[in-house]
Amino acid sequence: MRFAVLIVAAATVISSMPALAAGKNDLKVSTSQVVGLTKFLEEHPRNEQAPAVRALMLDWEDKTKDVVDYVCPGVLAPVPNDGVPNGPELLAQFILSSAAFQIANPSQKGALQPSQLAGMRSMLKVYQAFLASDPKARIPRFDELLAKEADGSLPAYLEPVVAAECKQ
Repeated sequence: MRFAVLIVAAATVISSMPALAAGKNDLKVSTSQVVGLTKFLEEHPRNEQAPAVRALMLDWEDKTKDVVDYVCPGVLAPVPNDGVPNGPELLAQFILSSAAFQIANPSQKGALQPSQLAGMRSMLKVYQAFLASDPKARIPRFDELLAKEADGSLPAYLEPVVAAECKQ
């Protein structure tokens, strides 16, 4: 059932992409589509429609009151910086995944630790997808974070980093 919802949400927005390409910029993402579209971007970050979907979702995120957005540079380092492979896409995935977590868990709206962890986990999945197609796109810190995720220590590692770097 969850997979079907993902497919329907992605198909709804993606089927509208030709209109976006034709210069019709009245397309919008609704809050009900955010979780499915974020999952689509996580699983298919290099899809030909991914840049347009990302742009529409970031526009939604910028305007919505449904989520609380915290982008904490020390958590994301070295993103955002010029020269980081796939930096804009990784940053967008972090932001959108944090938002999707809050949409899927309304009682956690604005909860800093769980939304930062959700954003990080999703961003690391996208990072792995980028590495699979371009091994030169390595980011040493993200490799370290992947190792922490693999051994189960990522939540404990991130907790003090989030507390120190994210000022509510």
